[in-house]
Amino acid sequence: MTLRKDLFTFHHKILLTGTPIQNDMKEFWTLLNFIDDPKFPDLDSFLEQYGSIKSKERIDEMHDVIRPYILRRLKEDVEKSVPPKEETLIEVELTLQQKQYYRALYEKNVAFLQKNKKKALDGPSLNNLAMQLRKCCNHLFLLNGVEEEIDLLVRGSGKLVLLDKLLPRLKENGHRILIFSQFKIMLDVLEDYLSVKHLKFERIDGSITGHRRQAAIDRFQDPNSADPP
Repeated sequence: MTLRKDLFTFHHKILLTGTPIQNDMKEFWTLLNFIDDPKFPDLDSFLEQYGSIKSKERIDEMHDVIRPYILRRLKEDVEKSVPPKEETLIEVELTLQQKQYYRALYEKNVAFLQKNKKKALDGPSLNNLAMQLRKCCNHLFLLNGVEEEIDLLVRGSGKLVLLDKLLPRLKENGHRILIFSQFKIMLDVLEDYLSVKHLKFERIDGSITGHRRQAAIDRFQDPNSADPP
């Protein structure tokens, strides 16, 4: 038995969701069909109209379609004390070693990638090449087997070279610094770096839950800390 059975009658329907359009369009239709079945009765016709949105005009049209169904709460409407966001984009060049590995991955240069390796599994993978290139752009240690080959914690990443220059200045001026990464293994590299530099830090990822997570946040935000992480 599901909530779609005719024996259920609803006066109101509310769905809590995150980024519906970024989800699979079939899943998105399921949400719309549940909310307003008469207007979105058929999956095939919906996919024919919106299944492959590629232009800005089609995206705007989709936004117009779902706007009557969305109650959106904006940060600036909820917390008035939050200052406007200031964003500075800094383009960071790959280090020489990163460029070498990037080119080897892109050209599938097995001889370079597997040098000094006893078997292929000991070196960087060529499966899902786009992901391997993303890892290479973050830090060489994210590639399999490279950490044993290159002893360059900082120079293995152009981003870390920049961070190594910025952190002392930011700490000197009393700033608290948040660093984000989509790769959990990149957080491992950052943790090693901060430990080597004897810098206090808190780490929050999917494995840090409950009271430990909140305690880390409280330590980071403590206004009375003379040396905040």
